[in-house]
Amino acid sequence: MLERDNDRYSALLRAMAALSGLFSDNSAPYIDSRFVERLFVTTTDGIDIGRTDKSFDAVIGDVGVGVKTFLGGAGSSKREKVAEFTALARTGKFARLEGEKLVRAVVAARNTRVVSDARELGLDINKCVYHCLIRFSGGAIVHEEPYRLISAENLQPTNQSGAIVDSWSKTGRGIYFTDGQSFYSFSTAKNVLFKRFVFDKEIGFIPLDIRSNAMDLLGSIFGGTSTAHAADSLGDIEEMEMRAGIDFVILPLYSISSGNVAPKSGINQWNAGGRKRKFGEAYLPIPSVIHHKYPDFFPVRDSSFDLFLPNSPEAQSGKVCQENSKALMTSPNNALGVWLVSVLDPSVPLTAFDEPPSRKRPFTYDDLLSVGKDSVLVRKKGQGADAQYHLSFAAVGSFEEFIAD
Repeated sequence: MLERDNDRYSALLRAMAALSGLFSDNSAPYIDSRFVERLFVTTTDGIDIGRTDKSFDAVIGDVGVGVKTFLGGAGSSKREKVAEFTALARTGKFARLEGEKLVRAVVAARNTRVVSDARELGLDINKCVYHCLIRFSGGAIVHEEPYRLISAENLQPTNQSGAIVDSWSKTGRGIYFTDGQSFYSFSTAKNVLFKRFVFDKEIGFIPLDIRSNAMDLLGSIFGGTSTAHAADSLGDIEEMEMRAGIDFVILPLYSISSGNVAPKSGINQWNAGGRKRKFGEAYLPIPSVIHHKYPDFFPVRDSSFDLFLPNSPEAQSGKVCQENSKALMTSPNNALGVWLVSVLDPSVPLTAFDEPPSRKRPFTYDDLLSVGKDSVLVRKKGQGADAQYHLSFAAVGSFEEFIAD
């Protein structure tokens, strides 16, 4: 554990958590990552380098510190981004690499970057640490662990749960591995490396009170008058942090088993054989892992519910259907499809959806990459029979990040 002023750390954290209601309705406090970086250096006399695009966010003497904050959830571990290689991927560094060769290239790139930054800043890599503020309902804990290089000599493939397997094959568009010390995953869609942080949420819990009158509190700090009326408008501000499986799930537009888009189902249902079809007939695939992890998120099969698309204020009639409840559809089913297809292929005129299929080929994963969207966020508002569901596209790699947690 790094030496710091724990009393001041807790006091400043409580003050910020009290204002959490300004940004979120979540029972877990919303704490901005930049605040945590500043909080850390303020209570350790460290140097803030969070804006310098280095592998570390703070420096104390010859110790480099990676500062992170995230929601802990119900478990005792969480996968979090520790490196991004977008610029490197654009150079072709990872082109045509798969399995173990890809992992070794990623590990080499990660280690090289860390060592280079450590040498530039005069750091002892053996002393470097991660400082994590992990937030839960009603409070937070501080978790610290060594900031190690990845051991390239001990790499082994794992499944999503961390069990060692024989094959280096991808799981959807991600690949999972361990170096014998930590567990990692690499999103091939976003060129992002994730690390699993393991923690004990019973140790060092810091109670944090979220004030219900955050606007009034903020006004009183600066000598202002009551801001009760202004606070009423906060209901229109979208929550910045939602609970997985309760407030939202993310669905992939591709097959998670192959990493590709099915040519005759899902968003390509319009391309299926059999009966005569309209262009734009489509549905959202619901992988079995969603039902397994979050069995109560969707209504039972064939039950109608209000489904809202961003392009219309009117609710569509939605339902979960097909064998094993594997599809999210609308009635008529091209109501959803028109939105999906027109966003994925903006060149399609809206008049094309009244005609037989006009697109020459089905969508592929390259088409999703070209628009930067490969999944859909399904947000749930309310519970039971009155629940409403709202859809919006999610960026490339969003499903992999979601399911990894």
